[in-house]
Amino acid sequence: MRSFKFFKIKLLPTFAYLLICMLLFSCAQVVAPGGGKKDTTPPRITKYNPDSASINFTSKNILMNFDEFIQLKNLNTQLIISPPLIKTPEITLEKKTLSIVFDQDEVLKPNTTYCISFGNSIQDVNESNPIENFKYIFSTGSFIDSLTLKGKVQNGSNLTTEKGIVVMLYSDFSDSAVYKGQPDYFAKTNADGTFQINNIKAGKYKLTALKDVNANYKYDGETEIIGFVDAPIDMTEKNTILIDLFQEPVKKVYLKKHSHDSYGKITFVFNQGSDSIRVNLLNNDMKGVQEFLEFSKNKDTLVYWVKNFMKDSLIMQVNNGNIILDTVEFKCIKMEEALTSKKNPLKLDVLNSPNGNQAFDLNRTFYLKFNHPISSWEKGDIPLKEDTIPLVNKASSLHYSIENETVSIVKWDTTLGLKKSVINVEGKSLAHWKENTNYHLLILPGTFTDIFGLTNDSIKIDFKTKEEKYYGTVKLSITIPDTKTNYIVQLLDEGGNMLREDNITKSQVINYDYLYPRKYRLKLIYDENNNHKWDTGNYLKHVQPEKVIYNSELINIRSNWDAELEWKIE
Repeated sequence: MRSFKFFKIKLLPTFAYLLICMLLFSCAQVVAPGGGKKDTTPPRITKYNPDSASINFTSKNILMNFDEFIQLKNLNTQLIISPPLIKTPEITLEKKTLSIVFDQDEVLKPNTTYCISFGNSIQDVNESNPIENFKYIFSTGSFIDSLTLKGKVQNGSNLTTEKGIVVMLYSDFSDSAVYKGQPDYFAKTNADGTFQINNIKAGKYKLTALKDVNANYKYDGETEIIGFVDAPIDMTEKNTILIDLFQEPVKKVYLKKHSHDSYGKITFVFNQGSDSIRVNLLNNDMKGVQEFLEFSKNKDTLVYWVKNFMKDSLIMQVNNGNIILDTVEFKCIKMEEALTSKKNPLKLDVLNSPNGNQAFDLNRTFYLKFNHPISSWEKGDIPLKEDTIPLVNKASSLHYSIENETVSIVKWDTTLGLKKSVINVEGKSLAHWKENTNYHLLILPGTFTDIFGLTNDSIKIDFKTKEEKYYGTVKLSITIPDTKTNYIVQLLDEGGNMLREDNITKSQVINYDYLYPRKYRLKLIYDENNNHKWDTGNYLKHVQPEKVIYNSELINIRSNWDAELEWKIE
């Protein structure tokens, strides 16, 4: 039988009850200890097993004890084991102990010094203080190799640097080593492109650098960026290493994408440019069909225009020379449907013009870019006003130049004569706009006719030219070696975009006028094959990319300011 006990509860006075509650509540509060300095000391190693710098190493397990609890951060990106192992060892943490366990099938190279670098990944738990550049070293031989190789890796085309480029040493000198085998030693570059490979055995090595996209320590061809040193590196000599990276030309041209988004227009985009790209309209058995081809500057985009094609579909074969790249089929957009479309009706439009408040450059050609190729235009007087003064411009003073859908309109001096280029004749601008002047241009309806027979509506354009004093100039005296080599001199803005380019074969003066007030750089390319462009390298042919240098400082140009520079090329 279950029994029960009854307790008598005596009520406390109200004041005593409140006092006890306050004491209990205050005891329950967790208060951070006051004072004390912030911990800035990284963890400290207290014991290795086996010891670091061990020789005749045979262990499959390494233990490291620290003086405080540790954590691993970004280990995947910071861990470097050189020479590389077939399988990455298992690395685990338990409180203050770090364990490295090698795969049972891993066979270490004989008489070789290994370096396991953790970078800054080992940190304490409380404040994340890292042990900087922490390494564990051991040798399977009777001594620790101690030779070091330092250098720098840069992009061959623009001399920029990048963190994480793999620099590799091979005892195998064959060209196939970078494709098939793993390196004997390697390191990764810092953000400034510098690298350091430690604990190298004496001898000669093949040296390459690689942007290893898939992290397999092998060169996978043109999809990756590579650099190499021509001759083997002798580790017994003092070496100053500089490696230029390059991407080899893509061997195969292929069609990346294609579209038919407006009447009579099909766009093909390729992975690279080619002078041999062609398209064949396979189902063209009609009379009167006309085709127009328009290539981009780099020949990697082709716009195909077709008129008078009345079938429901287009079947097209895309070739690069004698090689068929693809066969594509499009459902044709009908002209009747395009003309009556509410969303995007077919009409001749100007895509861009200097209309608006943006100031117009004095040396600039006036361009109108249409959405369709222009087939004809009406010659005659063009109503053009400077401020409020009307000018009647005959063909002798206002000139049209048509190139596909781009129309350039320039005022030109009849004393110079008109040559193929309407932008520049014998170094003299054909623009002849007045400074600080408002211009008002009216192009009447029907002036331009496109390949589909459509004509323009009224085109009204207002623009204002800049003041002459807004610009600055640079007079560059450049001295080059007395050789037959062509040199390409480029004027770049601060972002590296090319603004002007000159090809020179002798020392001369180059004048840069109408420069905006900003900072510029000068770049020079050693055009060794005289083809007027920078050429990349070729690994198997042992061809380095063409050499590039920059002037040492930025050029700061101010308005109404003339600068004179001298640049001597060795």
